[in-house]
Amino acid sequence: MSIHRVMILDSVHPLLPERLHESGLCEVLDVSNADAEEILEALGRTDLAVHGLVVRSKMKLNAAALSRAINLRWIARAGSGCDGIDTDFAAKHNIALIHASEGNRLAVAEHVLAMILAWLNRLNQGNQEIREGLWDREGNRGRQLAGTVVGLIGYGHNGSQTARLLAAMGCKVLVYDKYQQGYASTDQPLVVESTMEEIYNEAQILTLHAPLTDLTRNLVQGDTLRRFRQLKLLVNAARGPMVNLPDLVQALEQNVLEGACLDTLPIENPQNWDKEWMDRLLAHPRVVVSPHVAGWTVESYRAISEVLADKIIAHLQQSSKPIR
Repeated sequence: MSIHRVMILDSVHPLLPERLHESGLCEVLDVSNADAEEILEALGRTDLAVHGLVVRSKMKLNAAALSRAINLRWIARAGSGCDGIDTDFAAKHNIALIHASEGNRLAVAEHVLAMILAWLNRLNQGNQEIREGLWDREGNRGRQLAGTVVGLIGYGHNGSQTARLLAAMGCKVLVYDKYQQGYASTDQPLVVESTMEEIYNEAQILTLHAPLTDLTRNLVQGDTLRRFRQLKLLVNAARGPMVNLPDLVQALEQNVLEGACLDTLPIENPQNWDKEWMDRLLAHPRVVVSPHVAGWTVESYRAISEVLADKIIAHLQQSSKPIR
């Protein structure tokens, strides 16, 4: 059986390279400590003949980068989706794409639930006030999650796991997924396959779980938020550019929306932030933010590598085409 030379571009759990090496199917090259220029140079070396790449989010694998690896057969991303990879180039050149969305779905769901509970119970506000010497019980009276109607967009690995946890907490979960039908389950009666119109009419919390595409970029805008009749909270632990930041800030300031829980932002490097809009967002007392860590727990770090190793090995075992 052919041996695939695999280049690991980002730091991953040691389990992944160990599993690939032990499979007898791969020769593993770890370049996770190299910079982007060094990696591009290595991809273009004919003596290396790289057949597979393992990536996370260290660098963009655009057409220019991928075209250097003329022997490339597959790319595996240690995370959800294929962010940062030119999927059109991959499809055109028959490069298989593998990802590990299953590996962090529970971590994402728990983080979403934690953010919602923190928001409902004013934990950030109460914590800060006590540190400043203020003891205000009435001003920090919370709300119960049970009985809340949650609109959930996207019913893939992360969305379905989040729906299950919310239903277990007593929420009615209205789910919309443009690409799926018939996913309602009799063992989860509180998870209801819905239309967007039903979500607009009933949802008190909206949480996003769709991939970032041309259709979902700026999915949530000012006009979108004004269509909701009862919405109080927006939660985004998917991809930052799905929410139009200026429109969100204005909706918060105009009381169209009470609050937001954001694990992702349109731009995640503080040095590149639009300072005006970010200052206004972060000054709002009913906004909870975290630094894109929903799917990045100690446990999911290992689980992602476990899932990815299984998928890579299965892919190589099924592929009978000899490599060159």
